[in-house]
Amino acid sequence: MERFLNRRLRSEEGRMAYREAEDAFRNKLDDASGIHGIWQGEFWGKWIIGAVRTAEYFDDDELRTFIRQGLLRLLELQEPSGYLGTYRNPMNVFPADPIRTGSALGWPCDWNWNIWCRKYTLWGLIEAWRLLGNPEILKGAELLAGHLIRSLREHGIRLGATGTFAGIPSGSILKPLVLLYRATGKHEFLNFAKSIAADWKRGDNLAPNLIANALSGRPVHEWYPEPEKWAKVYETLSCFDGLIELYRETGDTELLEAAKAFHALLRGREYNLLFSVGFNDIFRHAAAQMNGISEPCDVIHWMRLCYELYLETGEKHYLDDFELAFLNPFLAAAYRDGGWGARGVRSHGRHLTVFEQAGMKRNHCCVNNMPRGFLNAARAAVTLTGGAVSVNLYVESAGKFTLPGGGELLLAVSGDYAGSGEAVLALELSGAAEAPLRLRIPGWATSTEIESGGRRRNASGEWIEQTIPAGRSELKLRFGRKLEIRRHLPPEASDPWYEMRWGEPGMEGMYRTEPASTLVYGPLLLARSKFIGNTEEEMFGAAFASDFGCRVRRIAVDGVHCAFEAEFTNGGRLIRTPVCDYASAGNAILDDIRFFSIYF
Repeated sequence: MERFLNRRLRSEEGRMAYREAEDAFRNKLDDASGIHGIWQGEFWGKWIIGAVRTAEYFDDDELRTFIRQGLLRLLELQEPSGYLGTYRNPMNVFPADPIRTGSALGWPCDWNWNIWCRKYTLWGLIEAWRLLGNPEILKGAELLAGHLIRSLREHGIRLGATGTFAGIPSGSILKPLVLLYRATGKHEFLNFAKSIAADWKRGDNLAPNLIANALSGRPVHEWYPEPEKWAKVYETLSCFDGLIELYRETGDTELLEAAKAFHALLRGREYNLLFSVGFNDIFRHAAAQMNGISEPCDVIHWMRLCYELYLETGEKHYLDDFELAFLNPFLAAAYRDGGWGARGVRSHGRHLTVFEQAGMKRNHCCVNNMPRGFLNAARAAVTLTGGAVSVNLYVESAGKFTLPGGGELLLAVSGDYAGSGEAVLALELSGAAEAPLRLRIPGWATSTEIESGGRRRNASGEWIEQTIPAGRSELKLRFGRKLEIRRHLPPEASDPWYEMRWGEPGMEGMYRTEPASTLVYGPLLLARSKFIGNTEEEMFGAAFASDFGCRVRRIAVDGVHCAFEAEFTNGGRLIRTPVCDYASAGNAILDDIRFFSIYF
């Protein structure tokens, strides 16, 4: 995490990425083709959101100064109308003509990301204002949002008719609009946010109708025909994130119920074998596929949905989903040198890496979002719930917490939680005689033991409720786990769309069509990898029979987070080989297309 934040945001390398993103507002190349629109305008906001939270995390005055200087330059580019964007024509907001794009590009698309880009600019301005407190930044955000609202109203344009993918990317501006209302108290922004939500519960089911469809119980990929043309994963997740923010302001429980229902639909039909949702950024019944690929942006926003639902409901299963996504596909996407990340994390072969996107060389949609994913995990690790400190994640960490009832708690988490299920909590309470503590029992735990003051006891349920005394104390947690062998079969009917979305040139023949199994050990999806010495024959030869057995023993191997010696029994043979956590198996820029595999 620190390597990634340092390289992408705090170094000269990071500043060069920022300058390229800022230049998009001067060059205005997003609609330069004249036939379709691209998305250079999103990169500035994504970079700034990550930078703001990184400056807070490290208390980095130098980064604050850089952000302040960048904001002053950007606001100089704002037009008198309030428009601040990367499209030359502010009213170029409608989907592109697929006939024209097909003729010019060689494939038809309806791309227009104008309002989507402004969504990230608006959000970045609000985050920068929150960090710096400069009223000119907040004024710039007001002018930007006001211009958009006024333009749509004067031209009689429905927000859902703009952009691409059935207007879903444009609709995701809902969240920053609510944040802007919260910052200013101006009902113009709240009322527009309400109008977006109202358009998502229509009687005529005009797309995307997100609230009505989520509450209908129908699988997402069945809401409308051809989901590949509208069911964009992280943009849709962003809309439901916005609905939760709107619920917080209005108290309209239907908004929260729609978000909960949407999570349940994804968990049932779109949950892939990597512990994310969707199939390479499209909701198209990913749960039925035995090959997996997930865009990191999808993983990050799945984590966000789970975290926000946990905050509003207190239901632990959302944290279980968050943890699995963070420790597996998210960490797999952040490359080990901290300089770049995946465009898609795959089940085997190598991850999908893209270096140039929308004409940018130093910015990428997923890479720019990854700092936010890391810092979302830091925020989710410990929360205050009902006056109690709630420890939700057991990754190594340390923090200081001011308690609602008075007092201060220093909390440090260590141990080998991911690898062996053990965590040690060092606590120091001052300014209060005692304080309540809640400890999450993971959904995968087969048993739970807690040790305090030399005394051990077993626990069960969803949470351990504990009172901690003043002064220093220590708690040791041991979560039992079993090795789960999951059998995967190819779908009965093949569909070339999935193979096309999974692969890339040079990987022909890599898409798996034969049955195989995966191993899940506690919170970890396991894999074999050339990083730990596995051979291609091991990883890509014939799969084990369905009745094979396996035991694993924790070992240390350089270059991976968690390694194990696995002992397989298969057809009378005994096979020993190292395995590792999926996140470490291929988290690098690789030329080798046969580098790792989760299949056994």
